[in-house]
Amino acid sequence: MPLFKQRKPGQLERDWDPEQFVTVRNTTSQNILLDLPTGRFRLDAGRSFRMTPDIAGVPQVKDLVAVGQVEISKK
Repeated sequence: MPLFKQRKPGQLERDWDPEQFVTVRNTTSQNILLDLPTGRFRLDAGRSFRMTPDIAGVPQVKDLVAVGQVEISKK
């Protein structure tokens, strides 16, 4: 099931279903640079960002979750 419905090229609006995303939160007081398959992403200290659930399968993210530096939640 695709995350976005197919639209004509001139249409920018997307259908966004919050149930298909997770919240990734940096629980530390330092910025974290994530090396994701799509490129580098900086997750600033104490900030959160919505991402697709497959983020939990990235080895670096798994390690950060294991030591408590990053939290992943459905909410």
